[in-house]
Amino acid sequence: MSIYLTRAKYSNAAFAGMISNPHDRGTAAKAMFKALGVKTHSIHFSSSSGDIICIVEGNAEQMAQIGAITMSSGAFQFISSEELITTAAMNIAMAKAGKAVGKYKAPNA
Repeated sequence: MSIYLTRAKYSNAAFAGMISNPHDRGTAAKAMFKALGVKTHSIHFSSSSGDIICIVEGNAEQMAQIGAITMSSGAFQFISSEELITTAAMNIAMAKAGKAVGKYKAPNA
């Protein structure tokens, strides 16, 4: 399983619905994640961008399912998910890349 940072921007219609019936949208997100077998680490709201921001643990297939569900709802203008790795894992990746860097030939070289 991987950790993902997922951002989704609410549509104008979704904001109208939330204003007319205020409720915690994190509850709905957590229910969807749980139904898909995705572990929720945290859910936040960006008041400056109008995005819901989630830190979740799952796999690429589950993230595709989340995207399909949320975008088909009409409540969002976009969704993006990016896989995150720890700084320790990145350190290992950099060390391995350093050993293989000479094997790549740039197209402009």
